[in-house]
Amino acid sequence: MASTHSVYLFRHIQTNQVIVSTKHFAKTRNLRQLDNATRPVRLRKDLWRPMLALTGFTNEKSAQAVTDALLQRSKARQFDLKTSAEHLSTPKRTRGPVESDLVEKSVLSLQEALESVAPKHFSPETKLSALWEQPRFLEMVQEGKQWPAFVEHGQLELKNNRFVSA
Repeated sequence: MASTHSVYLFRHIQTNQVIVSTKHFAKTRNLRQLDNATRPVRLRKDLWRPMLALTGFTNEKSAQAVTDALLQRSKARQFDLKTSAEHLSTPKRTRGPVESDLVEKSVLSLQEALESVAPKHFSPETKLSALWEQPRFLEMVQEGKQWPAFVEHGQLELKNNRFVSA
């Protein structure tokens, strides 16, 4: 039986903010994941582009566990950035774009989330498929680390910012 459980990351094309969803579409309620100061009022579908489709989860619990771990790690990275002395020493007007750019933070957080959730929620024969919008996102890994062996990478096919295959 084919798996129907997936995790999707959507990227705002202007600000590089990232939201996570277990559905192949994003809803306005997903915007609650973002910081109040930089959060758009409503979700305009023409500004949010699919960045990653992570498929192959055997059950909904494992997909939700990865989503929760990813959001937790992303928020921790964002908090660390906002409270760092180096960041606070920069002018306030230049902090906003840096704080909004969540693409790299989300990719690093996803890598950590998969490594931490795997022992509890994945069987040894589990294979996840990570389909990326752009290959450069795949290469944003921490120094000296690699993606877990159970993740196979590929190209996400989009047409008019919508999924063709996922």
